[in-house]
Amino acid sequence: MDQKEQEIIEQALQLFTRYGIKSVTMDEFSRHIGISKKTLYQYFADKNELVEKTIQALIKKNVCNIEEIENKHLNAIEELFEIYRIVNEMIKSHNPVLEFDLQRYFPTIFKKLRELHRNNTYNMMLANLNKGKAEELYRTDLKVEILAKLNLMRTEYIMHSDLVTQEEMHSKSFFHEIFKYHVFGIISQKGWVYLKENYPEFVNN
Repeated sequence: MDQKEQEIIEQALQLFTRYGIKSVTMDEFSRHIGISKKTLYQYFADKNELVEKTIQALIKKNVCNIEEIENKHLNAIEELFEIYRIVNEMIKSHNPVLEFDLQRYFPTIFKKLRELHRNNTYNMMLANLNKGKAEELYRTDLKVEILAKLNLMRTEYIMHSDLVTQEEMHSKSFFHEIFKYHVFGIISQKGWVYLKENYPEFVNN
């Protein structure tokens, strides 16, 4: 992928995230980014290809974020705080219109995105729980497969439930309480000592 194609995809992702996919025509998109339709079609055969490559870029970005955390070689609690930050940003940037358009007009791409998101989230949490048990920072009696699935279910429910308003989703306290609920339920005594020493503001707020 050359630099121009990457720039087009990045701008497409911004527009689709903000307005959804269906409402943005190729004419409008080319005008918005300041190139002719002829030039646009040199990179993408049609809107389907533009959407697919844009979603692939989004998936790649999420995978790179996960790999970046793994490459830091953090302990389980440090890693968990990094995961929380990424998931928090992901949920806050979630656009129901974008997801609806994908599901209705691009079902194959939607299915691919959902499956990859589920696999990444589940595997990321499973690895963190196993690491925490091995480091004795988490309770040794944790049923890691159940908790990893529970965490995935909770994330998906928050993103799709009408019980949670957009204001709540974007509030700091909402995710802070959810995260505390998770952390306090899995840490061991050793983990609790580490948490108080290294994240006192989290424990006390």
